[in-house]
Amino acid sequence: MPPNPRPALLFLLLYTGLIAFGSLYPFTGLKGLEHWTGQFITAPLPRFITRNDVTTNLLAYLPLGYALALRLGFPRRRLRAILFATFAGFGLSLLMESLQQLIPTRNASNLDLFLNSLGTCLGALLTVHHQRWLRAGRALRRWRGRWFLAHPAADFGLWLLLLWGVAQFTLHPFPGAGWLGLHLRPFDTPPGGLDQINWPWFAAAWLEMAALGAFAASLLRPGRYVGAVLSLMVVAFATKLLAATLLLKLRVVGGVLSLENLAAFLLAFWFLLIPEVSRRRRAAALVLLLTILGVRVALAGYLLWPLSSVFNIVGLAKLSASLWPYLALGVLLAIALVRDYPPPRP
Repeated sequence: MPPNPRPALLFLLLYTGLIAFGSLYPFTGLKGLEHWTGQFITAPLPRFITRNDVTTNLLAYLPLGYALALRLGFPRRRLRAILFATFAGFGLSLLMESLQQLIPTRNASNLDLFLNSLGTCLGALLTVHHQRWLRAGRALRRWRGRWFLAHPAADFGLWLLLLWGVAQFTLHPFPGAGWLGLHLRPFDTPPGGLDQINWPWFAAAWLEMAALGAFAASLLRPGRYVGAVLSLMVVAFATKLLAATLLLKLRVVGGVLSLENLAAFLLAFWFLLIPEVSRRRRAAALVLLLTILGVRVALAGYLLWPLSSVFNIVGLAKLSASLWPYLALGVLLAIALVRDYPPPRP
């Protein structure tokens, strides 16, 4: 058993409750127990299977499997812990899918049951390398101390960069979440003229990447700029490509390489290298983030909360994209208020 099992146990309880809430929401119009059957287990697979549902079910149960196997991970009983965690995830999913039969707005699915169990199993298998993850985490903390400000707000800002990765499952840039149609013109079929370029998409993609780059640069220590911004752009592009791969058919994933997207990345990188922008990176980030909120009010029709369910990966991504500019503004304000930082971490 891990030396301190309480954090894993607390996470298990909270995360199981979160899964139950998401599975049974909205808890209205409950049917009687006479409507419960086990026929959904042997029913034919759903006629329509979306990558959104597949990704959501796999990812939702993966942390559960990891925490379960870690909680039960006796040194010489790793296989037993993985098997038990998978069985427990299957049991929880079976219970949730069964109860969904009593909620008019939810549908029990044997495919969801399989995917949830598979996600639990994959999460449990990841604990095989738990010690490697811990060593990687310690190395990451040392890297964080060398490259980023020793400021609590900077820590929160780094978590926000991870939240930006979640937001990419909208497949839209931040300002475009809510009003831009999905644009995935493949790279090998460029526009025939200027009138065929999707200028709103290009502008939104540039605004997002410029704001992200300026915000991330505001967390850096002095002298850590060009290499960090270039690395950010590469990782950001790979993140968008990964999100598209998980949610779209492979033949259209290449649309992430559209001329508009590539031009937006290159122009944002060039913009961030302008000496005046690099010197006033915090002010640039502030202006760009406020511009994002202004564009949202003018075109997307909402200021804070999108009209979307948060109980699937795309809905959660839309919520993340909606809250991100506000949280980033809060980080910039906190850093500006405290200018004397403690010495670098060892």
